[in-house]
Amino acid sequence: MTGGCRGGRAARGIGGLRTATREAGLLLGAPQGFTLSVAGTLAAVVGQRGMPGPWAAWLFVTGAGLGFCALLLAVGAHHERAVHPPGGLRGGAVFNLLPVAVVPAAVLGTTWIATGAVAFFVAGAIAVIGYLVLLGALARLTSRGDDRG
Repeated sequence: MTGGCRGGRAARGIGGLRTATREAGLLLGAPQGFTLSVAGTLAAVVGQRGMPGPWAAWLFVTGAGLGFCALLLAVGAHHERAVHPPGGLRGGAVFNLLPVAVVPAAVLGTTWIATGAVAFFVAGAIAVIGYLVLLGALARLTSRGDDRG
């Protein structure tokens, strides 16, 4: 029986935890950034405009959903088969800090809108479209040399 961390059960446990954590991080990199972008935008717009009523909250969700669908329609995603499993971030892209740019862009993009409900709608659309476009750019930059187009 081996004691300590070298070559024993503890070493396999720590190595297994490291591997599992790395795989989970790679899998969740893109969805984590998406969640932070949308939730951060909502929180920032609430801070700027006050607590929305049900209508403005629904418009935020509608703007986000329509923005998502419009962008995917524009890039022809509906004509493609499913791509590799979720995640797919590599290299420096795993340090997904895109929400740091998306949230202020969405808030700044709505400062000129006088009607609160419309601002929530636009903020939702900007958050989703901004995140997806930036994620696509990040994925493209980090996949140079791959055979993906």
